[in-house]
Amino acid sequence: MNAQITDELAREVFIHGPVVVFRWRNEPGWPVELCTPNVLEIFGYSAADFLRGTIAYADCIHPDDLQRVQHEVVRASDSRALAFEHEPYRIRRADGSVRWLYDFTRIQRDERGDATHYFGYVIDVTARIQAQEEKRELERQLLQAQKLESLGLLAGGVAHDFNNLLTGILGQTNLAQLAILRAMSSSASTVPGPDTPSTTRSSSDESLAIAEHLREIETLTLRAAELTRQLLAYTGQGQQVVEPLDLGELAGSMLGMLRVLVGKNVTLDLAPELPPVRGDRTQLQQIVMNLVTNGADALGETSGTVRISVRDEVGARWSDEPGLPSTRGTHVVLEIEDDGCGMEEEARTRLFEPFFTTKERGRGLGLAAVLGIVRGHDGEIRLRSEPGRGTRFLLVFPACSEPAVRPAQRPIARTWRGEGLALVVDDEPAVRQAACAMLVHLGFTTVVAEHGAAALAMLEERSESVSVVLLDRAMPVMNGAETLRVVRERHPALRVVMTSGFDVGAPLALGPRERFLAKPFRLAELRAVLRELFD
Repeated sequence: MNAQITDELAREVFIHGPVVVFRWRNEPGWPVELCTPNVLEIFGYSAADFLRGTIAYADCIHPDDLQRVQHEVVRASDSRALAFEHEPYRIRRADGSVRWLYDFTRIQRDERGDATHYFGYVIDVTARIQAQEEKRELERQLLQAQKLESLGLLAGGVAHDFNNLLTGILGQTNLAQLAILRAMSSSASTVPGPDTPSTTRSSSDESLAIAEHLREIETLTLRAAELTRQLLAYTGQGQQVVEPLDLGELAGSMLGMLRVLVGKNVTLDLAPELPPVRGDRTQLQQIVMNLVTNGADALGETSGTVRISVRDEVGARWSDEPGLPSTRGTHVVLEIEDDGCGMEEEARTRLFEPFFTTKERGRGLGLAAVLGIVRGHDGEIRLRSEPGRGTRFLLVFPACSEPAVRPAQRPIARTWRGEGLALVVDDEPAVRQAACAMLVHLGFTTVVAEHGAAALAMLEERSESVSVVLLDRAMPVMNGAETLRVVRERHPALRVVMTSGFDVGAPLALGPRERFLAKPFRLAELRAVLRELFD
C-alpha cells in the first residue's frame, strides 16, 4: 500500500513538473501518440490538441530552427543510435511567445532497425538561455568598453603629442607672420613710384603671398586643433572649461554650420533675455550637433524640419513630465525636435544604452555620451517619440546668476609687452622652442626645464629673478600638478600659467596668480593670459 502511494505521488509530481514526455511517430510532422498533461504549461496547447492532431509537434518548432532539428533527427536515425540530444531549439507557444527547449530522445526501431517512433522528454530552458545571452552581451559590452578605454588612452597620448606639435607650428607661424609684417612695414616706408625698382615691387608681392600662406597655415592648424579637442571630448579626456554661457547665443552661432552640415531645414526659436547656464562650450555644442544630426537622419530623404528652441521655463506640454522643474527663471530648456520617422517603443527604451544604435553605421557621440554630458552639467534629459510622429528631446539645465561669457568678450591684447625672466617647463622640445620665441617677442628673457623636478631645482637657485612660469601639466619625472603644489608652498607669489592639451587628472582649482592656457595656443592668447596675470 505504501509503495502504491509512493508511486502515485511520484507520478503526480512528475506529470505536473517541468519535464514533458512525448512519443512521436516517425511520419511527416511527427504526430504525437503520447504526452503528459503538463504540456499545456510549456506549449500553450493541451495534450488533447496533440493527440487529436489539431497541432503536430513540428508545427510548434520555430521556423528558423526547424530545418536544423529535422537534420539532427535524420542524422541520429541513420546512425543506428539508440538515443540522441538536440541542441537547444525554440518553439512557438499558442499565444505566439517563444520558449527554448532541451530535448532528449530515444529511438524505437523495428526488426530491420528502421526508426518507427521517438520517445523522450523536453524541458523549458528559456531562463537559462536568456541568462547565457545576457552574460554574453555583458561580456561583449565589457570587451567593447575595454576597447574604448584602450582607444581613449591611445587617443589621449596621440592628442597630447599632436597638440604639442600644433603648439610649435602655431607659435612659429605667428612669429613668421610678425616678421613678414615688419618687413612689409619697412618696405612700405618708401612710397613706390614710377621709378621704384621692379625688384622692390616683386619683393613686396612675395611678402604678401607669404603672409597669405602663413594665414592659411594658421587656419589649418586651428582646424586640426579643433578636431583633436573633439576627439578628446568623445573619449572623456578633453579639457573642461566651465563658465557662464548663453545657450541661445551658443545655438545661434551654430545655426549656419548645422544647415550646411545636415542639408536640411534647421530653425531656431529663442526666448528673450535668457539666463545663463554654467557649462563647457565645446561639450554643449557637441550635444546640439549630435541631436540635430540624429533629427536630420530621421527625416531621411523626405522634406522636413529640425527645430531648435531655447527658453527659460517648462512649457505646458511638458508640465506633466515627472522630475522636470517648472519654476520660471531658474532653469533653461533646450528643445530639439524633428518631424521624421519617430521611434518604436523598443528603441525608446534602449536609446541611452551604451553601444545601442538604430543606424547601420553609428556616428557622433552617441546618446549614452550625450546623457553623460547632460548629467555632468547637473541637467536632465527627456524624450518623446512615436512612429510617424517625429522625436522631441528636452534638455533642462539649472540657470546661474553670473553674466554669460561670450566669445567676443574675451580680451584681446595686441600691444602689451612684459619684462623679466620666464621659465618654460615642458618635455617637448618643439613647444619649448616656440614658447621661448613667443616670450622673447613679448619682452621676456627665457630659461627652460624638461620636467617639474628640474624646474623646482632651478627655482631654488633663482626664484627671485623669475617673473612667470609656463608649466605643462603632463610631463615625465614630475608632472605639472605636482610641481604647482610645491611652487605654491615655496614660492606663493610666483605667477604660473598651466598649459595642457588634454585632461590628465582631476580639475585644478587655480589661484589668483595662476591661469590655464589650452594647447595649442597662439601668440595673441599667450599675450592675453600674461596680461591678465601681470596687470
